[in-house]
Amino acid sequence: MAAVKVVTDSTADIPPALARELGIEIVPLEIAFGEHSYRAGIDISNEQFYRLLSSGGPYPTTIAPSSLTFEQTYRRLAQQHEAIISIHVSSHLSHVYKSASQARERLPISLARIEVIDSHSASMALGLTVLAAARMARAGVPPSEIVREVHFRIQHTHTVFFVDTIEYLDRSGRVSMSPNFAASMARIKPLLLIDEGRIVPYDRPRTRTKAIDGLFTFVEDFPRVQEVAVMYSTTPEDVEKLLEKLAPIFPRNQVLIAEYGPSIGVHLGPGAMGVAVFEGMSRY
Repeated sequence: MAAVKVVTDSTADIPPALARELGIEIVPLEIAFGEHSYRAGIDISNEQFYRLLSSGGPYPTTIAPSSLTFEQTYRRLAQQHEAIISIHVSSHLSHVYKSASQARERLPISLARIEVIDSHSASMALGLTVLAAARMARAGVPPSEIVREVHFRIQHTHTVFFVDTIEYLDRSGRVSMSPNFAASMARIKPLLLIDEGRIVPYDRPRTRTKAIDGLFTFVEDFPRVQEVAVMYSTTPEDVEKLLEKLAPIFPRNQVLIAEYGPSIGVHLGPGAMGVAVFEGMSRY
């Protein structure tokens, strides 16, 4: 029996091939376009999602996995693993963590050790932590040490992003801002930060070029950067621009590039872009 299985949800935006390589279990959110519902990463690809998003049809919403879905997942994984470490999107942004916690509470302690952890973040800020946990699990690190490292990384992983239009975030109600900042949103490409699990304003560049500069500055301001991920929704050409800027301070071949999948894309829309940074020194 394997020791530890790492579980996350589809908001982590981990590239599928990497998730398969490290044996990460991804529980998908559902994406509802009117009466039609799709499991993110299973029934709908990123390309299909953004095509639907731009088609002028019903505005999409996300549906968190039910506690029953998590219960069934944990029962299945417990047959082959002694411990399950389940790391999820911020509880301030989704009900995923609540569903996973409810499932854990219903299961007997004798089934397996199940740790459900709120990452206080999303996308690859969550994804970098999940990847580290999966690598530790593969290396045979004990569950308690993995859990400690996960909490350490949560405290030292940061993310900032910008959106092409505030329309999608505004509809989702996922961002907290002052009335004055909200009023100026239509004229800028707002940089937004996830702070203690909530999306808050960070800066207000007026152009896309300045917003990309802001992503670079965010990374540059950390004295010790160990890992960097760049995320985008529909503009891969802008990733190259950011990589060129980052090259003098962080090796571009070590930057993890990921697409914002449907679970995040619902809230950010086309044209979004962001960075996630793990700063400090990992103990593994």
